[in-house]
Amino acid sequence: MERYLYEAVFTPFEGGYEVEFPELGLFTQGYSLSDAAYMAQDILTMEIADRLEAGENVPAVGTFGAARPEGGAVIGITALAEPGCCDVATMTVDEAADVLDVSRARIHALIRDGALRATKTGNMRLVDAGDVMARFNSPRHPGRPRKTDAVEG
Repeated sequence: MERYLYEAVFTPFEGGYEVEFPELGLFTQGYSLSDAAYMAQDILTMEIADRLEAGENVPAVGTFGAARPEGGAVIGITALAEPGCCDVATMTVDEAADVLDVSRARIHALIRDGALRATKTGNMRLVDAGDVMARFNSPRHPGRPRKTDAVEG
């Protein structure tokens, strides 16, 4: 896996920070500076892996020199990437909990109930990313299901 370093411009807005990689034409955002930096590294890794997979020549170090926006920052973001490295089939319990906005205990309960498939590697559980995304795309409402009118027969 190779290391890549590119310049990211962080611009504050009402809900957090917008991030731009001017050289690559990439954009993302986060609700805080640290969240935006995490999202920037994630999108940079995926973009570089996609470009490498397509056979493009990707320089290890991008160009630097963007102006710092008012109240913002210009930060070098590092990514470790190789062709096809971002085909994520599993995620950790913590990652699944973040995606579904539930507790770790709830993820373990969903695994135990068979709602999410998981494998155990060492002392870590890896949750099937497809199951997590399917559950994310069909949200459940909190509480008990409504009772239907009983049909007397």
